[in-house]
Amino acid sequence: MRSRPEDLQQSVSPYRAAQERLTEEIWRLNRARLLRGQAMVDPLLDRLREDNRRCLTLLARIPVTFHPAFLDIQARLLAVGPAFAYPPASFHFTIRGIYDYGMYTRMDADIREIGEILSRLIADLPPITLHFQGVNCTRSAIYVQGFYDQPTLGLFRHAIGQSLARFHVAPLPTLDVDIDFTWINLLRFTQTDLAALVGAVAALRDVPVGPMEVRELELAEIDKFCLSEQTVQFRTFKVGAG
Repeated sequence: MRSRPEDLQQSVSPYRAAQERLTEEIWRLNRARLLRGQAMVDPLLDRLREDNRRCLTLLARIPVTFHPAFLDIQARLLAVGPAFAYPPASFHFTIRGIYDYGMYTRMDADIREIGEILSRLIADLPPITLHFQGVNCTRSAIYVQGFYDQPTLGLFRHAIGQSLARFHVAPLPTLDVDIDFTWINLLRFTQTDLAALVGAVAALRDVPVGPMEVRELELAEIDKFCLSEQTVQFRTFKVGAG
C-alpha cells in the first residue's frame, strides 16, 4: 500500500486498510486495461436526449461545500484530456441500485412500499462518516474514492437487498462481498486514447478532500449520469431519525 501524505498520517481501522487495498487492486487492474486501449465509451454519451435508461436508486448527494474541491480535481483532469464532465448537481454516490438500467419500469405502488421499507432501515442506521481521499478509475469513468472506518455502510447495502428481496433488486457491484467503498463519478471517457488522463489519475491517487457525515439519503429515478433534468425524486430520508 502506498504511504500516506504526512498530514494524513494516522492509524486506520483494519476495515479501512482493507478498503485501501481493494482500491489499489482496482487501480492496478483498470490502469493496465486503459493503457491497452480497453476503455468503454458509452454509446449514448453524445446523444443524451435519446437516452431513456433509468434506474431506481438509493443515493446520497454531495453537499455543495465539497463542490469546489471536486470541481478543482475535475479541472485538473480535464486539463490533460477531453472527457464528459459530470455537473455539480450530479455529484452523488450510490447506496444501492434497486433496479438495473434497462430493467426498470416505474410502478408507483412498488416505489411507495420500497420507500416505507427503506424508511425503517434508515431510521435505525448509525451515523456514517466518509473520508474522501484519492482518485481512481473504472474502464468507463474517473471517480473520487470515499472510505469509512467500520463496515456499517456495507452491511446496510446487504440489508437493503435482503429486505427488498421480493422486488428482485439489482446485485451489488463489488469485487469483494466483504469489503466495499464509495465512489463519486467526476468524468466519463469519450475516447480510448487515455494515456494522459491515466497519468493525471496517477498523480491524484492520494489527493485529500476531507470527511463528510452522511445525514440524508434520497430514493430517486435517475439516468445513467444522474442529470438533474432526468431525475425524479420520490422520497428523502434522515439517517438515524428513529
